[in-house]
Amino acid sequence: MGNRLPESEGNLEGYFSGEFAHSLDEKGRLAIPAKFRGRFKEGAVVTRWIGECLAVFPSPEWSALNAEIAKRPRTDPAVARFRHFILAGAHEADPDGQGRVTIPAHLREYATLAGEAVVIGNSDHLEVWEPGRWRAQLARVQTDIERDLRDLGI
Repeated sequence: MGNRLPESEGNLEGYFSGEFAHSLDEKGRLAIPAKFRGRFKEGAVVTRWIGECLAVFPSPEWSALNAEIAKRPRTDPAVARFRHFILAGAHEADPDGQGRVTIPAHLREYATLAGEAVVIGNSDHLEVWEPGRWRAQLARVQTDIERDLRDLGI
């Protein structure tokens, strides 16, 4: 999906990866990790995501996701649920001069963000987690990863 930056620009093969501790300021602004800011020059979209976290998509990746959704049958209940889940809460959040995006109150409430946050790279987007939820998610991942890798043939 979208344009990929070379590894020398802070991304492994152009994908988002890594884990970063950040804070939200009193206005609900969150700094995008410095090594990824170049990927958001065309804008950003913040929305609800799976696991009670938020996803931050660069505008080209958001457009690509929407193009994929548009290929799915509108009458499929699973597609309708997914559309409602991510599109209804989506917020255009162009980074300011300091690389911060404003996260609206309804999204901060959904993800229970109030000060501290963990930003992780997840391939084509960033995820923003409340730290306690991230630790719980990571513990679940660590419990299941060996079985998952076997099931995936990795």
